[in-house]
Amino acid sequence: MPADLHIACSYRFQIADGSYFAGGSGWTNFTSKTEELATQFSHVLVTDITDFYNQIYLHRLNNGIEAADAALKPTADDIETFLSTLNEKASQGVPVGPAASIVMAEAVLIDVDVFLRDQGVSHTRYVDDFRIFSNSPRVLQQVLERLTLYLYENHRLTLSSDKTFVMEAKTYVKEHLHNTYAEEKIKLLETLEVLNPYTNEIEEVEVEIDDDEEIQKAQLQAAIEKILAYEHLDLGLARSVIRTARRNNISAIASHLLNEFDFFVPAVNDVALYLHEVTDEELAKELLPQLEAIVDSPALDSQLVRFWIEWYVAQNPIYMATPKLRGLVFAGPNVENQALAAIAMKNIAWVRDHKAGVYNLGGWARRSILNASRVLPSDERDHWLKLFINNSPVILDRWVAKWVLDTA
Repeated sequence: MPADLHIACSYRFQIADGSYFAGGSGWTNFTSKTEELATQFSHVLVTDITDFYNQIYLHRLNNGIEAADAALKPTADDIETFLSTLNEKASQGVPVGPAASIVMAEAVLIDVDVFLRDQGVSHTRYVDDFRIFSNSPRVLQQVLERLTLYLYENHRLTLSSDKTFVMEAKTYVKEHLHNTYAEEKIKLLETLEVLNPYTNEIEEVEVEIDDDEEIQKAQLQAAIEKILAYEHLDLGLARSVIRTARRNNISAIASHLLNEFDFFVPAVNDVALYLHEVTDEELAKELLPQLEAIVDSPALDSQLVRFWIEWYVAQNPIYMATPKLRGLVFAGPNVENQALAAIAMKNIAWVRDHKAGVYNLGGWARRSILNASRVLPSDERDHWLKLFINNSPVILDRWVAKWVLDTA
């Protein structure tokens, strides 16, 4: 849909200044269009797609790419094959998070926007969140039935019954769009847009932000405190704040995230990536007691949470110098993180201990040990890697060994 109609609002594809989406996320356009349509129509149908990214049918994604340009058919086939392999041959699902996934998700819904337009109703959409307007509740119920069938028959997608309802448009704006929580969230998101160096929306946002780094620190701290005041973690909002801090290399929220670690556990990957980006020697010393306290947290019973904390800790010599954090990494099951720790600590003994069993491990662990071999004395390292290159049947392993050989 043409951008100026504000129908498909989310993440319009526009490359500039290192970003896929130089125009911003489109959230402000989505809420503004909702308010505009609410003044024109008496009722709104609100609905969204259940588990959207994980349910995207890869063949329909292939079709969507080809529909954009028939010359892209070979690329579309390659993408479908790649994603199917990533999904262990399952024919649905794209990874949640990467910018490329956002582009693909939007491509899948192009025909859905056209379908709704042809129903004679007005609508606006943000990713898989639809708001459809009419002066007749009966018409909206009919549109809902047709949309449900279209999505299932053509995309194998289903609508969330818990998030689907028809109500008066003005009541929806008052109770859902303009409730305190929603307005605070929008304000925070707008503030983050301003802090984002990859967008061009500064002039469109009402909140004015000082360029001073201290002001930015205060804003991000205030945003984290606002998130903590909610009963449950708003995952999307938390990620936006954490990623903004990471992008701008602002360490001011690091202590907040570790102090309230259990609350931020659902965003643990973003937390770990952010901490890794901003941690210098001084901050590492400051955060050390908090990290040692986290080791005893029940949150680390989760394999995923433990993996990300290990990953962050393993790459920092200050952390690895303490028995408690060293024990966390080396007593754990993740060879990949232990290999990172071996590199950080130049732990020759660990690498030698794992060389002999390298062929008995999975791919990621095997390549991690190959990478860690860079800490070995050059004669020992070069001899072992050359032997590995001659004997390994896995081409990716041979490439990694050759890379370590060339760069160690």
